[in-house]
Amino acid sequence: MCGLVGIFDPQQGYSKNHVDQAINRIGYRGIDERGVERVGPTWMAHVRLAVVDPENGHQPMTNTEGSVHVIFNGEIYNHKSIRKDLEAKGYIFKSRCDTEVLIHLWQEKRESLLEDLVGMFVFFIWDSATSSGILARDRQGIKPCYVSSTPSGGLAFASEIKALRCLPGIGEEIDYQSLGLVHVFNYVPPPTTCFKGVTHLPPGSYILFTRERFSAPVKYWSWDLEPESLEPDAEKFDALLSQAVKSQLDFDVRGCLFLSGGVDSSIIASQLDRHWDRKPIRAYGLTCPVLEYDEYSLATSVAQQFSIDLKAVSYGPEDVIQGLKASVLHADQPHGDFSFILIRKLCEQAHADGYVVAFNGDGPDEIMGGFSHNEAFFSRQMRSNFPLRHYFQAITYMDPFMQSSLLRGDVARGANSAEELFNSYLIPYRNLEPVSQIAAYELTRLMPGNNLIKGDRMGASLSIEGRSPFLDHRVSQFLSKLPVRAKLSGGVGKRFLKEYGLHSFDESHMYRKKSMPTLPIGEWIKSPLKSWAEEKLSTLNPDFYDVDAVSECFSKHVAGEKNYTRELRTLLSVSE
Repeated sequence: MCGLVGIFDPQQGYSKNHVDQAINRIGYRGIDERGVERVGPTWMAHVRLAVVDPENGHQPMTNTEGSVHVIFNGEIYNHKSIRKDLEAKGYIFKSRCDTEVLIHLWQEKRESLLEDLVGMFVFFIWDSATSSGILARDRQGIKPCYVSSTPSGGLAFASEIKALRCLPGIGEEIDYQSLGLVHVFNYVPPPTTCFKGVTHLPPGSYILFTRERFSAPVKYWSWDLEPESLEPDAEKFDALLSQAVKSQLDFDVRGCLFLSGGVDSSIIASQLDRHWDRKPIRAYGLTCPVLEYDEYSLATSVAQQFSIDLKAVSYGPEDVIQGLKASVLHADQPHGDFSFILIRKLCEQAHADGYVVAFNGDGPDEIMGGFSHNEAFFSRQMRSNFPLRHYFQAITYMDPFMQSSLLRGDVARGANSAEELFNSYLIPYRNLEPVSQIAAYELTRLMPGNNLIKGDRMGASLSIEGRSPFLDHRVSQFLSKLPVRAKLSGGVGKRFLKEYGLHSFDESHMYRKKSMPTLPIGEWIKSPLKSWAEEKLSTLNPDFYDVDAVSECFSKHVAGEKNYTRELRTLLSVSE
């Protein structure tokens, strides 16, 4: 986990002071080292959380000739094998860091280096010898990268929006129409953000630079969701997942596991038990005083099976107020997903106990129709030409009637555009089976726009680096190419993964009803958090919200006349 800021600035519109302010703003992403340099037409700034080779990884890093510089956030899991090949070709290394591999691989292959990389990454390379450079992001968008044109015609990029907004002329205006999308999608779908002129560099993309110009983003990887007709090969999958887990066990700090006891984290626990020699494995699991939200017993059963040292992380209403504030601050934008608070609680405890790396089970739900709303929808609908409106209505957090009642101005206009926007997301995938079409939306919008941001930002704010073996692109591509019947059928998602899991767990564990990490915010704002919620909602901007109508909505919810939890969650997040 690191943080970076870069500016391609041939006109020298920014000073070192500007860059210092930007990188200092996200200094919590890398508490071990900091570096800022002007290299050719670029500013390169970096804060480092030392995970591999702590003594020799200072950035910006350069080759022995001092001609190629790099800043890098992430991990290259196959860096040792790449290093071996490069050393055989005569390249000289001065560290054990995966960062240095990027320098020499660029010298050897230019932008084709991306074909060789297995990992999660954003990096920027400037090559003074050829007056050229590259900014690249990993295939699935595990690591964040925001970009913005500068007033002088350059390009600025950073790990978080707040860093870009430290630079004069960037991110100064809120995009209220994009903000309106939060009330429908529960987040702002990328590449848009809530700040005018600031966008995501798309996953699986790179930008090339010369001394005075830069290219539009170039896609080097996209999801292949056309299913194969072959029967799923469990042995091949096991080999791929094992390889991913073993490669991600390469670090020089303390590591742990976030264990919910669900299908995905349970399978990762079984893999770690096979391949990790640091026993007992420390894990963290959430526990809630509201019984129907508490899954700690599931995590306990997995921990006992593999002799894992499981530590309970409890949460209650008292965690919501500061948790929501911190979540919005570090995510840079509102998210109606209150599980951000829970992930932050896990990271807080892991950080307090001295852990730096945390394994998780992220990935399969988006690929294989694993969310409960997918299982519910497709248990009723399997037409190849299913109406997109039906699915859009199933996932929307504020229907048109509520939008017209509660929202005003550009926020209302943005919310009203959401269905058309959703339709546009699926245009390239309408020839696929329905399950694959929805996977395309979740993999290209929901995952990089919300679900991966959750882990990155909550972890980064507490110096925790997440490791997601299912998001090794070789593993996730295997799952994405499975026949539809092996993903979701009969209202059951992740069928192949659950069958695979039966090698380690019983059927009741693998096939229990899907649940999501969340908290009973709908009930808590009726009683212990009522005054707080009432006050927060009253602060909404009357130019964009009918505050009286919001108050009436809240009153009906508290009285039990209607359940407005979904609508109130997004309104509360926006009020921060």
